[in-house]
Amino acid sequence: MRKQFLIPVIAGIFVLGATHAFAQSATVVMRNGDRVRADVVDMGASFTLRINGQEQQIPTNDVVLIDFAGNGRNISQDEINKANDASGNGLVVMRNGDTLTSRLLDVTGIPSRGVFSGDRQIPLSEVARIYLGSVRNIPDIAANSGPSVDNTANSQNQGSSSSNRSNHRDPRTAAPRGTRSVVVPANVAWTNTGLTVSRGQWLRFEPSGEIRLSFNGDDMATAAGGKNFRLAPKAQIPTIPVGALIGRVGNGKAFSIGDTTQAFQMPADGRLSLGVNDDHVPDNSGNFVVKVWEP
Repeated sequence: MRKQFLIPVIAGIFVLGATHAFAQSATVVMRNGDRVRADVVDMGASFTLRINGQEQQIPTNDVVLIDFAGNGRNISQDEINKANDASGNGLVVMRNGDTLTSRLLDVTGIPSRGVFSGDRQIPLSEVARIYLGSVRNIPDIAANSGPSVDNTANSQNQGSSSSNRSNHRDPRTAAPRGTRSVVVPANVAWTNTGLTVSRGQWLRFEPSGEIRLSFNGDDMATAAGGKNFRLAPKAQIPTIPVGALIGRVGNGKAFSIGDTTQAFQMPADGRLSLGVNDDHVPDNSGNFVVKVWEP
């Protein structure tokens, strides 16, 4: 009886291990612009992602792009235009360069395959990117550009106020004279910028410098996050890399800043603070210098 009991248990362990072994690694891009490197294990109401060996659930509606072939950046404008035109219908880009308009419905099988609208099933190993919606407002996604916009949006915004134009600006340019510079120490949870902001106000950030995230001399980070892309489940924002530049207004929810060129709309009224995304800051060293200005 014991042997008969062990056989299905061992088989179950083997299947689970195989599922993990054949999961496809990708850069998952969120609708708010956050990026995380993960294995795509499953899909339902939420994506099951394995990040640094730990499974996390990410709501499907929070994901806009799964990039199996890159880092969710430096994508051709032609491909981005196709994704934006497809919008809710979804776009699949194959590794051989072919594209098809189809919506991702499920991730299943060993090895993993995507189930798409139109009764299509495609091995994920053959897929370069899956768009789950428009990426028009995702920062740093296009090759040699900032947030992806179409010409119609640009023409409509000509002559409008600077706050309306700020979300469609080109990549980072030199900060204007008189810009406030804030030193953000890595070993302090939050640094008060001295800026009182209003809900809906647009701000741009230009960070520079590197920090160290532990006593390990190789554990370095820029404002985009740690160079090894590791995550910390108890960090302020557990779905983005440790060490990334983050912000908050008052005691509100932290939001990701990173090294993006995008202008950010403030979520509330209050004092703006900047910090480093980490679950333990006392062993950090170094600082970011962040220029902050209103476009």
